[in-house]
Amino acid sequence: MDEINRQISANLKRLRKEKGLTLTALSRICGMSKSMLGEIERGTTNPTILVLWKIAEGLKMPLTQLIQEEEKAWTIVRGTQGRQINTDPEFAIFSIFPYYAPHRLEIHRIEIPPGAALSNPGHMAGVEEYILVVSGGVSLTAGTLKTDLAVNDAVRFRADVAHEFTNSGDETTVLVNVMVYPDVS
Repeated sequence: MDEINRQISANLKRLRKEKGLTLTALSRICGMSKSMLGEIERGTTNPTILVLWKIAEGLKMPLTQLIQEEEKAWTIVRGTQGRQINTDPEFAIFSIFPYYAPHRLEIHRIEIPPGAALSNPGHMAGVEEYILVVSGGVSLTAGTLKTDLAVNDAVRFRADVAHEFTNSGDETTVLVNVMVYPDVS
């Protein structure tokens, strides 16, 4: 089992127990099978990013709470050190700064190769995404918003609607993604 799966396994088990949920109850909340959740908790499967998002939304928490390590007083992330949090061949999502509760946000770097797309059916209610295009370009559809973004363009949108980033260019698009979560306390 690699390090990220160990972290996901330990965090999912701890977070589920903190919320007083059985695997059966979590299964109902997330709309996933109890056996799949058990495999993730045991670290015997490599869940996709969409599976992790479903679990996080079922638990009403940011995705990176499932993958984060113990919090330190400071963090430096150099170059491409961000931890890849998905295994999808179409795109790569790297956690630069995992969820930080006082600010209710997390920061990712997203890389989308030419001809690829990243689709999401929507996050939990109240989530906002901020996107900055670092290189390349992308077409964004988010609910009724449809726009093309180029280098140094930025956008903010409600992310509780289906959204998709499509790279129809000939170079890899790199995005900085900031996800801001609602106060659920």
